[in-house]
Amino acid sequence: MEYTRGLVADVARTPSFTAGDEFVWVEIQEKTFTNWVNEQLRPVGAGVVTDLRRDLSDGLRLISLVEALQKRRLRRIARPQNQHQCLENVQTALTAMAQDNIKLVNIGELRWGGWVDMEWNWIGW
Repeated sequence: MEYTRGLVADVARTPSFTAGDEFVWVEIQEKTFTNWVNEQLRPVGAGVVTDLRRDLSDGLRLISLVEALQKRRLRRIARPQNQHQCLENVQTALTAMAQDNIKLVNIGELRWGGWVDMEWNWIGW
């Protein structure tokens, strides 16, 4: 199976994938998910996400995303001051997602930017 690149640099995963192809594929996935997150956050006024790793790492926008999808309020540390408080916010969001049977990844991976593994599960939510 061959892959093709269209005008928007669409790349299909194949056995002949190169490191450059992987970079393009991940970039497309991140852009797609960032746009989807912003569409979910817009109605609740939770700000704009431009960088998933940075903007979701304190858990606040992640909690807002879960609240928008679940239509319920979650507790949060409004102004996290340290890594522990950021992780607590992320854990709150992950726990709420687990209650809806969303496949999760390791919390440490999320805190340090491992979002691509979980993105498409959320979109299907």
